[in-house]
Amino acid sequence: MKIVIDARMSGLEHAGIGRYVSNLIRAINCQSSAVSNCEATSSAYQQFTLLIRKSKYLEIKKEIGSKFKLVIVEAPHYSLKEQILVPLALLKIKPDLVHFPHFNAPIFWWGKQVVTIHDLIKHESKGQETTTRSGLLYWFKYLNYRFLVWLAVKRAAKVIVPSDYWKKELVQRFKLDPDKIVVTYEGVEKKFKPSTINHQSLAILSKYKIVKPFLIYTGSLYPHKNVERLVETVKQLRLRLSLVIVCSRSVFYERFKKKIKEIKVEKFVNLVGFVPDEDLVELYQEAEAFVFPSLLEGFGLPGLEAMASGCPVVCSDIPVLREIYGEAAKYFDPYDIDDIAEKIKKVTSDKRTSNTLIKKGFEQVKKYSWQRMAEQTLEVYARSTCI
Repeated sequence: MKIVIDARMSGLEHAGIGRYVSNLIRAINCQSSAVSNCEATSSAYQQFTLLIRKSKYLEIKKEIGSKFKLVIVEAPHYSLKEQILVPLALLKIKPDLVHFPHFNAPIFWWGKQVVTIHDLIKHESKGQETTTRSGLLYWFKYLNYRFLVWLAVKRAAKVIVPSDYWKKELVQRFKLDPDKIVVTYEGVEKKFKPSTINHQSLAILSKYKIVKPFLIYTGSLYPHKNVERLVETVKQLRLRLSLVIVCSRSVFYERFKKKIKEIKVEKFVNLVGFVPDEDLVELYQEAEAFVFPSLLEGFGLPGLEAMASGCPVVCSDIPVLREIYGEAAKYFDPYDIDDIAEKIKKVTSDKRTSNTLIKKGFEQVKKYSWQRMAEQTLEVYARSTCI
């Protein structure tokens, strides 16, 4: 049986989705067989094909060896090109099932498919303030996005989501059968763990021009991430705490820099840009806390990575983060600067609270595994081929 995974968005340059795709591929590569709930045998699931970009060929080939067949499809995501080239590639492969790990499944592919919907954030966070494009172009792309999501969830044999919160949202919004939607929690890579030797810490701090003590935020600067309110909070705290912002994406970067100058917090905010995971672990360990003020999240992977690294987490009190982080985080009202400031003060000034959160974080992270996620995804493939 031929299974194709659209892996064109693999890699950290594609943020959370890229990490999801990369870890799914790695974990499936480690699986010796798939679990089957129908007549198909597990050995039939050995014929995997990845659709990839040319720039990723050597990296992926070196990492996964010969288990996957690699097919280059040089088509950027969200483009007209992918609507043409991806179906053409699939017609040549003739797969029994295709997994699209994002909503951008091609309109002109009618074969059996599984789709991952990471969230519906763009359904909620919309309007001119959420884009850097002109109004007419934005609304054209927004309506296309809404149509593609609707089409993807309606066509799919199974829909994968990263949390129960988004399963409920999909059921309600699209009137889907709950059995059609499968929750597969994501995981934390083994590299995110406290190092026993901190001799590199001073070099890492110097490399990024960071002065302790500091708070850290990792993620994009989209409006729903609520980072501007976090900056306002740091200004209000009037403590010797700076804010380090790790962000690999350039979208909204200039707008954010302008905002920092407007409220005169250049001395407190350090925009360090992209940081490789090996350095990020060190920064998490040196930080007073990881602060996550997001108004909407699909899963909240950065908080789990911070926990795994031994960093206490202070975050928004929103349903999806409550579901994923449990009792291992200190929660605040993301719309209330005073409450954000109070919770940050509590964690950074009370060593007992900080240590308790760190211990709970280590336990919480154990609940999540990329390997388990891959096993559940393989089960979804098996069940989908029976439909």
